[in-house]
Amino acid sequence: MHSLGPVTVSLEELRASLVSFDKLDEAFGPSSLGILIVQDLPSQYSELRCRLLSYASYLANLPSHVLESLSLPEAKYLTGWSHGKEALKSGSYDTQKGSFYVNCDFYHGAERSKPANDAYSEYPELTASNVWPPEDSLPGFRQCFEELCSLVIDTAVLVARACDCYAISKVEGYEPGYLERVVRTSATTKARLLHYYPTPANAHVDLSITTDERLGQGEQDLDTWCTTHIDHGCLTGLTSAVYIDESAHPPTLASSQGSSPPPAPLPFLSGAPDPDSGLHIRSRTGVITKIKIPSDCLAFQTGETLQLITGGKFQAVPHFVRGSADGGQVARNTLAVFTQPGLEEVVDHETGKTYAQFCREVAERFT
Repeated sequence: MHSLGPVTVSLEELRASLVSFDKLDEAFGPSSLGILIVQDLPSQYSELRCRLLSYASYLANLPSHVLESLSLPEAKYLTGWSHGKEALKSGSYDTQKGSFYVNCDFYHGAERSKPANDAYSEYPELTASNVWPPEDSLPGFRQCFEELCSLVIDTAVLVARACDCYAISKVEGYEPGYLERVVRTSATTKARLLHYYPTPANAHVDLSITTDERLGQGEQDLDTWCTTHIDHGCLTGLTSAVYIDESAHPPTLASSQGSSPPPAPLPFLSGAPDPDSGLHIRSRTGVITKIKIPSDCLAFQTGETLQLITGGKFQAVPHFVRGSADGGQVARNTLAVFTQPGLEEVVDHETGKTYAQFCREVAERFT
């Protein structure tokens, strides 16, 4: 695996517009890993992360009838709870992880009650109203989710501002403040809380074989937890993943009558049981780098729309998640926030292509 790590900047550097163009090029440019780490986050970040990533285990272990009530087939299972709906390369459906999707229009102070525009009714995954677990089923979940996502978007706005400064200098005809405006005002930003279920005890994977050795043997199917892909939005905000031994700390809520306090955060392991599991980036030359996001930091990855907006100056990079196969009851939880333009936004000024048209093209790739 490649030894080069991601570029790191502080939140204060972003606020003060002190991130150099060289750093941005190293983070997001054509030969980059396509990822930027932001450190020195607000003090509430660590607590919100611990709480929400614990909630991911509590959520995934709710009674089946509650989870079924949170599933929205009319939104293509891309709002609310989704498990076993995502197709893998093999043609089978992914039952190794569950996802809870939320449209982040609450960032503007109020959620939509209906699609913003009937002209975009073919995109229910981006326009559907959110569905939340009943408060007595998962006390405090919604508030924690919205607070952490708002912090991630606040930080993404600052990363977008730095990208705008770069693009104004490097991209002919670039609209000043475009990306910051898109990230700040979009009603289509989507959050995905992920719970990777403990690996079945009958899984047989030799953990003594590292990613490097598998590549040396010509084995390419390393993306066992999340297949190789590029993101399609602008900037994807990522928390560091946590690992929870669910046999030692069962994520079950005591049934109660009336209001209950939020559940206690679950204890996290110090790291992954398989040190080679987790997020990996595949460079344009085929080199694979394992990415470690510090627990008190956020990471931001480039998406395909950002590549369009900047005329290729910043580029989306393929990435995947390699699974663990320790046979224990260890789950992996994380949060991704996909900042995306409004459906009516023009994302390719040469052709006039809107984000809605781009989404249609993306969908056609997989049909």
